[in-house]
Amino acid sequence: MNKSRGAEVERLKTFSHDMKKILFVLTMLALVLPALPRVKGQEVSVDFFYNNLSGGNWIDVEGYGYGWQPDVAVNDPNWRPYADGYWAYTDDGWTWISYEDFGWATYHYGRWAKMADYGWVWFLGSDLDWGPAWVSWRTGGDYVGWAPLPPRGPGIVYEGQPIGGQVDIEFDIGPAYYNFIDARFIGEPVLRDRIYPWSQNVTYINNTVNVTNITVQNNVVYNYGPDYNVLSARSSRPIQRLTIERQPGTNLSVAAKSGALTKVRRSRNSSMAGPVFLMRPS
Repeated sequence: MNKSRGAEVERLKTFSHDMKKILFVLTMLALVLPALPRVKGQEVSVDFFYNNLSGGNWIDVEGYGYGWQPDVAVNDPNWRPYADGYWAYTDDGWTWISYEDFGWATYHYGRWAKMADYGWVWFLGSDLDWGPAWVSWRTGGDYVGWAPLPPRGPGIVYEGQPIGGQVDIEFDIGPAYYNFIDARFIGEPVLRDRIYPWSQNVTYINNTVNVTNITVQNNVVYNYGPDYNVLSARSSRPIQRLTIERQPGTNLSVAAKSGALTKVRRSRNSSMAGPVFLMRPS
């Protein structure tokens, strides 16, 4: 009996020793093997947006070319981009989660301009880079604000270049572009009712500084902007932390029409922002 027990102990020791060697080898492999390359998915094109954007019209604007204007921008003079939704923090930084059907395109591609003759118009441009949000950021005191970046013009270069704190001057972003809120509300799931009247924006501009920080690394756009920890400490409720799913080979037209590119699964009137499926084409 004792011999049998002794043999069992020896077998366990041998097994334990072998497992330690296997774990050591696996650990070393994890350290030295290169990361798997990201699979290149279906690329977007200009036609993709022409074929899939709905709820608005394409218009030819002198000096800008063709832009897209949502019907709500025509019917509601108080409508503004980046207002009907909320901010989440993802692996790509500050990410706008929209409740609007066209949000999958207009808040992750292209730029917005406020035209004297038309109001707000979205222009795709030539970059075709997906971003978590294309905005300028300002913070200071009790305020935080964001403004859609305008289309490229003379001297304005986006492609692969960092966009920093001089963006208001370099891109001529005026006070009327900004949405300002009390920093306490940055974590709320519905922000449109928290935005101050834009007629007061000069006051908020004078009490804030620009903290825009958009960078491109390995063909991925990052929108860092305000310090997450600082705003999280100021927020009266937790700021949503979400993960962006990258799914190569996805049929983007089907995803766009179904809302899967940026889909909020709970009602906008819900007390909490629900699970979000947010996909960036690889």
